[in-house]
Formats: sequence, C-alpha cells, structure tokens
Amino acid sequence: MTENSDNWEPQERPAWQPKTPREERQALDNAPLATLRATPKTRGAFMLMGDLAERYPRPQAAKGKAYARRKTLVDYANAVGAFVADLLAAVERDRSEGWLRCSLKKSDYTGQDVKWRMFDSVRLALTEAGLVEHKPGYPGVYSGLSNPGPMHGKLTRYRASPALLAACAAHGVTPDTVHEHFRFKPVMPSELVQLTSPPQKTPDTDKVQKLRAQVAELNTFFAQHALAHPTIRHLGWVRKFHQATSLQAYRWNKGGRLYSYPQDATCYQHLSEVKRLEMRIDGEGVVEIDISSSYLSIFYAWCDQQLDTDTDAYRDILGPKELDRQVAKFWINASFGNGQLLTMWTKKFKQDFLERLEKKGMAPDAFDPKAYSMSGIRERVLRRHPILQRLGDKIRGRVRDWGDLMFVESEIIIGTMQELMRRGIPSMPVHDSLIVPESREAVAVDALKHQFRTHTGVMPKLDVSRLEPF
Repeated sequence: MTENSDNWEPQERPAWQPKTPREERQALDNAPLATLRATPKTRGAFMLMGDLAERYPRPQAAKGKAYARRKTLVDYANAVGAFVADLLAAVERDRSEGWLRCSLKKSDYTGQDVKWRMFDSVRLALTEAGLVEHKPGYPGVYSGLSNPGPMHGKLTRYRASPALLAACAAHGVTPDTVHEHFRFKPVMPSELVQLTSPPQKTPDTDKVQKLRAQVAELNTFFAQHALAHPTIRHLGWVRKFHQATSLQAYRWNKGGRLYSYPQDATCYQHLSEVKRLEMRIDGEGVVEIDISSSYLSIFYAWCDQQLDTDTDAYRDILGPKELDRQVAKFWINASFGNGQLLTMWTKKFKQDFLERLEKKGMAPDAFDPKAYSMSGIRERVLRRHPILQRLGDKIRGRVRDWGDLMFVESEIIIGTMQELMRRGIPSMPVHDSLIVPESREAVAVDALKHQFRTHTGVMPKLDVSRLEPF
C-alpha cells in the first residue's frame, strides 16, 4: 500500500474541506503506513486487545446477528491489537505526532493478515468511541477550472486519543513498551521506487523499471550477507524521489536517497552513529565513511570551486566550542533546504536543531537561540563561505535546490554501493555516509572518492568512524 490518489473512501470526503493548517502538514506527511501485522507476545497485550474488543464490539449491520459478532470475536480482537500496536508505534516513533496513515481501499487488504472487513469494523468502533482521532483522506481530482480539487490524494490518518493511551497504560502497554508487548512482523513496500513531497503513484515507465531493477539488485545482493545487531532489522531499501509536480516532465533527478525498511525504531538509519557501529556484517565489525560537508562540497563544485578539504568547513566560524560548530553546520544545511539563507529561528528550525543535538548526544538545554542571532550567523558564515551568497541564483543555467543536492549525493552513494557490489563487498547507506566491513575500509574510501569526483569533478573530504575499543 502506497499513498496515491486511488486509496481513499468516497463517502468520507465532504463536498468541500478546508486546507490543513501549514503547522499540521509536516506531522501528517510523516505519518507511517499501518501494516496491521503486529501480534501479541505478552499477557498484557492479550488482555488489552481482548478488553478493547469486548468493550467496543463490531458495529452491527442492519441484518447482522449478535452471534455472528461473537463467532468472529477472536479475529476482531486480533485486528484491534494489530491496529492499536501500529498506533502506539507511531507515537513511539516520534516523527508524526502519533499520526498513522491507512488505506481505505478494500483491495489493499486482499491477502493481508487483517482483512478489510475486520479493519473497517475496528476503525469505526474505536473512532465512534472517541479512542481514535482521524483526518479524512481524499482523492486527487484536479482537472483544471472545471474541477479545481487537490491534484494529489491523501490516505486517511488516524491517531490514538488520550483515552486510548490511558486504556493501554492500564494494561501496562505504552508507546515506550509496545515493542516488548507486540511482535511486529516486518514488511517491505511493494513499490521500490516511490514519489513523495508530494506523494503520488509511481508510473510504470522504462526509466522507473531501470530504477526498480537497480534497487532490487542492491537488495538481493545484501540479502546474501548476514547482518547482526541486537535491535536492528533490515529487509531492504526503497529509493524515494521528490518534487514531481508533473509526471510528464519529471526527470527523476530530485532526491533519490535509499531508505531502509522497516521504517520504525529498528531502522539503522534512525539510530545514533555509535549504535550503528555496533553492527556486524558477516561476523565482522564495521566502519562508517562520511562525506564531510557533503551538500556544501557539491554546491562549491557547481560553482566550479573546490571546498578546502584540509580544514573543517564548520569549525571556528562562530566560536571554538562544539555547539558553535553544530549551529554553523545546521544554519548552512537548513539554508540549503530552505532554498535561501535563513533569517530567523522559527519554531520548526529550533525543534529540528534540538533534535539534531540530541542525536549527537549533546544536551539540548545548552542551546540558547538568543546567543546566536541569525544576522550574526549569516555575517560570519559568509565571511568563511562567501559562495553561499549565490544560493537561490541561477547556477549553470538554472536555480538548483535541496532536491538537486540530494540527488547528486544519492547518485554518489549508490554508485559507490554498485562499485563495491561488483567486488563482492556489502555496504549500507546512511544518506551521506556508507557503512562497510572494517577490513574493506580502504577499498570503500577509494570507491567513494572516485564516485564523488565522477559526479562533481572535485575531491571530497572523508571522515571514518569506528567503534572505540574498551
């Protein structure tokens, strides 16, 4: 099931619905897709789903019989458990404010663990009881002035209400402990090449078929190698492209990063570098090779310049402390994402930066926005990197943005993975870095340098991280 204009329920869509406020859109867009494949593994989980199934039974059809509902109570309880587990996991994931997206297209449930009839009953019962909030989905129906509806459809979103969270907690099941109480069966998306921002159905063109074959080959190769880690699961990668506002003119050159599945708390790309370095591939320890100042290096290359690889591109711009470095780095990369140099600390930028500090193991309360005025940051960054004044201008004939930067970076990483694959070496991408067995470090470094120079014409600065010995 992927988000596209076919997956919607007509009767839920009112004749007109106001646009979702901008501040709510990011959380809704980040909502993970419900899999409905979780099964209970503790007494608390069994008691929870049984209790909810008894207290909030299936809505009775006009011609339905009470005994029919009792006969299917076990299937209904299993569906309740699977849905509630996905809702709690969405809260635990902490990327979508608890929102979960679900297809309401009946055919998407064919051959699935939970059938449409059962899921439909569960969602209606829990919504009517006030245990679940929801945002109705809608189709993409835009066809000019005659039908000025939205161009891209959205799947319906659901979120656990405080009442449901309290009911779960009464049985000892919380978002933080949901993986202890439920066994989540990982699943790969059926589509290996996806379009997001805006999300829409992937067309079946010759170009897309080649991209799918590329990802499938990488997935098949890595599956032949053993990955060991106490919490990490990896089924394969999906390649995601962005900014496809017109499929007819889309060139598949925006975004393009590889994302590991399942996209939950077990995804290695969501973990800290220290946790990732605890992985073992084929019984061997790993190293992580990072392209230092990746976007900045690519931007310099577009401007026919080489970023100085002998120094840290962010160090000592604002001051000698590590926090100073992190602020400068964030400002530069957020400016690339913004399409122009940042001018103020918005609520979102503050939150993004605090999350970055947390991932780096730094105390978020150490950061005071008042100590780092945007005008001061801009002045000092441009003193070190005056080339950033060209951001938003035409470079090599057109304005280039974050989607172009990400695409070049993705081509470098994927090209390196393919080069290593031909030598029998497995690798795992983390956007602008690559994880490889430690014995293959030198080969991987050479391959990454070669691919970076092939795609940009300049040499990168690479940093290698390894697990520190006790």
